[in-house]
Amino acid sequence: MRPALAATDDLDARIPVWVALSELYLDTDVRFFHDSVARVLAASPYPLDELQRILLDEVHPALHANLLQVAGEWAGFDDAWLVEHVQAVRRRPLWLRRLTRLSSGMVREHWRALEPMIRKARNASCA
Repeated sequence: MRPALAATDDLDARIPVWVALSELYLDTDVRFFHDSVARVLAASPYPLDELQRILLDEVHPALHANLLQVAGEWAGFDDAWLVEHVQAVRRRPLWLRRLTRLSSGMVREHWRALEPMIRKARNASCA
């Protein structure tokens, strides 16, 4: 098990994860981003279950609306906006954030594809 991170270290480690996961919410074929997303997530200090929790309880509540728009963001989210938005979402009660899981089907499919890629990348870095 990985050691717990200090609050500032946690934010420093979380921001690249948020940015990588935000690519799953673009209005384009995000399967092309799976390799780069998996590399960033594999390099993070978080175990797989925590990465999935970050996706569903932090990034998804912040960005799920983009998946519901007819012409959503396709070029990428501004990093500063993204960090501010995810931090605001994290201050909401967990039950309220979890209401957005009703619209998480597509993102869960991406997670099922990413999880083995992350494992593989982590195993390769340990070899």
